[in-house]
Amino acid sequence: MKPITLQLALLALMTTMMANAQTGLTINSAKVNTVPIRDANHAVWNSAEPVLVTVLPQNLTNPMLQTPSVNQVRVRSINNGFIVAFLLEWADSTRDVIVDSDKFCDQVAIQIPMDVVNIPAFMMGNKDGKVHIIHWKAAWQNDIEQGFRNVKDAYPNYWVDIYPLQEKQGDGTAAFARDLRPGEVIDPDARNYMHGAYAGNAMSIFDRRDPSEECVAVGFGSLTTQIEQNATAWGVWENNSWKVIFSRRLVSPDKNDAPIPEKSKIAFAVWNGSKMNIGARKHYTLWSDLVIKK
Repeated sequence: MKPITLQLALLALMTTMMANAQTGLTINSAKVNTVPIRDANHAVWNSAEPVLVTVLPQNLTNPMLQTPSVNQVRVRSINNGFIVAFLLEWADSTRDVIVDSDKFCDQVAIQIPMDVVNIPAFMMGNKDGKVHIIHWKAAWQNDIEQGFRNVKDAYPNYWVDIYPLQEKQGDGTAAFARDLRPGEVIDPDARNYMHGAYAGNAMSIFDRRDPSEECVAVGFGSLTTQIEQNATAWGVWENNSWKVIFSRRLVSPDKNDAPIPEKSKIAFAVWNGSKMNIGARKHYTLWSDLVIKK
């Protein structure tokens, strides 16, 4: 067998093994009347059976996670026939909400296959095996709750000359506003000088309303932000633990959103910011069965 043929065969075998890898667990989404999308302590969550899902250190592609710091995630799910929601809980002694050159935030994501018959690899899918990912970041929620973290917030002693097209104060003095925040730059042309915002970088959204991002992927390094953002997420850190709710429609009009029939699969990923988890340095799970109770 030629080397390239052998490589392709091994890749195909590995993809099949990854697709068939299961936790052996079933997450039953309980039928309820009310689906709270921001209240992780609502009594209705007691209607759902909690499932403890083991998470593993990512050791299949670089950069790998050498030292795991999260062991398991407690998962509950509820639905009202229209909206399905997932409550994820895990222990974390630090609330990491700042992103800097040497700081990373806590994160969690859920993953659902686009094809419930031909299940793709649990590690972000594979070629011809697309997955739908909803990703929550603590830094984004902190932007919503505390306001977008400007350069002045991160480095209070910095100094810069005037930004081009910066808005002037309305007091008739023609003086430029001091410590102008990014969201206060009204002139669209001004964003030409804010390269992250101009490029549509998700980390440069000044007026974020939801701390989650919907993506699709077909394998390592293929994560792509969806144009339409229909899902939502919300988290709370209390008693040294995170509780994060993901919610979305059971039937979505967006063709890039994974269908959720009565029986599907679901997988999870967790990042611990204080332990330098970022990108591929994460904790992941195998596929679990997902059953929607009606």
